[in-house]
Amino acid sequence: MLVAKIVALLTAAVLVADPPSVVYKKTRVFVLVPPEQILPGVKKVAVLDFAGQGTDGRSFADVLTSKLFEKQRGIQDIRTTSLFGALKHTQEGKTLQQGAFTDVFTLIERNRLAQVLQEQRLAQSGLLDEAQATQVGKILGVDAIVLGTVSFTLTDQPLREERTYSENRRQYTRYVSCLQREGLMKVHARVVSAESGQVLGSVDRPLPIKLKHCADDGGVLPTQQSVAEASSHDLAEAIANYLAPHFELREFELEKIQNKQFEGLGERAAELAEALRVDEAYAIYKSIHDQDAYSPEVLVDLAILNEVVGNWRQAKEFYDQAFQLKKSDDHRRGLDRMTRSLSFRDALAQLGVVIQEHTFAAASEDVARLTANVVEIRGGGDDRMPIRAQPDDHSAVVASVPGGVTFQVVREEGNWFRIKLLDAKEGYVQKDKAKLRQ
Repeated sequence: MLVAKIVALLTAAVLVADPPSVVYKKTRVFVLVPPEQILPGVKKVAVLDFAGQGTDGRSFADVLTSKLFEKQRGIQDIRTTSLFGALKHTQEGKTLQQGAFTDVFTLIERNRLAQVLQEQRLAQSGLLDEAQATQVGKILGVDAIVLGTVSFTLTDQPLREERTYSENRRQYTRYVSCLQREGLMKVHARVVSAESGQVLGSVDRPLPIKLKHCADDGGVLPTQQSVAEASSHDLAEAIANYLAPHFELREFELEKIQNKQFEGLGERAAELAEALRVDEAYAIYKSIHDQDAYSPEVLVDLAILNEVVGNWRQAKEFYDQAFQLKKSDDHRRGLDRMTRSLSFRDALAQLGVVIQEHTFAAASEDVARLTANVVEIRGGGDDRMPIRAQPDDHSAVVASVPGGVTFQVVREEGNWFRIKLLDAKEGYVQKDKAKLRQ
C-alpha cells in the first residue's frame, strides 16, 4: 500500500501506538515537555510571514501561529494495533497534569500585523533584518518577533520495478511502471528581541520527503500541493515545539507485584492504572506498601503514578527507595528522569506554566471496596451455588449464583465466607465452594 511506502511522515490525524509486545500492564498518558529554547521574559509575540522558495511563506506563518494558539498541542487520539497491524481500538488521548498547557504566548493577530507593516511600508517577510524587526516589534508592543525562511523542492522520477509471481507452478517476472517523488522542505526560524534586536534563538528543521506509487498499488500518489501542505504542517509543529511546551505520549510499564500475598490486589491496581483511574490505583498500591514497605515493585508503581500526574518530587523519592532495594537500570532511569523533570519545572515556571501537585483522593468506602478480599464461586456458568442466610447447611437459600462470579468478602466465619451479593444483600457460602482472591 502507498502508506507503507511513505518514508517521511507527512501528516497524522492520530498518534499510533506501537504494536503490543509481551510486557506487563502499561499506563499511557500525555506529559508536558518544555521547549528546546526557553525565552526568558517573552510573553507577547508576533509571527511575520516567512520568506518562501517554492512554497507560500505566508501560509507557513499562518499555520505556525495556529499551532502556537493550541492549548494542548501534541495531545491526539491513541490507536492501539494488534501484532499484525490491525486496529484494535482507539482511545482519547489525555493528560493528568493539572495546570499544564501549551499556549504560553500572547500572539498578535495576523491582520493587525499586516496593517502595521503596510503603514511602515515594510515587506512582510522573513527577510526583514533585526533592526526592522525591532521597529515593528516596538510598534506592536511585543517582546519578540518570529521570522525566517522556508524552502520546498519536489521532483518526480519515473521508474520500473520488477515483480515476480507464480502461476501453474511456474515463476514469471513482469515490470510495472512507478513514480518516485522525492524532495525536501526546510525551515530556518529565528526569534528576535523587540527591545534590543538581539537574536534570542534560531533553529533549522529539514524534512526529507520520499514517496512512491506503482501501477499495481491501490490509491493514488498525493499531489505536490497536498505534500507541501502536509510537510508545512509538520514543520510548523516542530518550530512551535522549539518555542513553546508541547505534550508527548509516554508509556510507563508497571511492575508486577511478586509477593503472593498481594498479587491479586496488585493486578487490580494495575488494571485501574491502565484505565488512568490513578486515585483508585494509588489507594491499592498504598495499602500494599503500608503492609510491605520493602517491595521495590510497589515503590516503582507508586513512583509511576506520581510521575504521570506531575508529582515529580514524590516520584523521585519512591524511585530512590526502589533503587536502594534493587539496583535496576529501570529504577536508575526513573531517578534520572525525575531529576530532569524537577529542573524542567523551573523552565516551565518562566513560561507561566505551574503544574499543580496532585492529591490522591479516594473515599474511605472506595478504598475498603478496592482493597477488600473477593471470592470466586467454583464451577462453571451453568452451575448454581446456593447462598445461605446463615452459616449453616440447613439455613434458607437467599440466592443461587453461577460459578466463576466474584463477590466481595464481608468477613470469614469458621468454614464460611459472608459475601455481598449483587443486589446489596449478604449471604454465606462454604469456603470449599469458593476460591479466595485478593
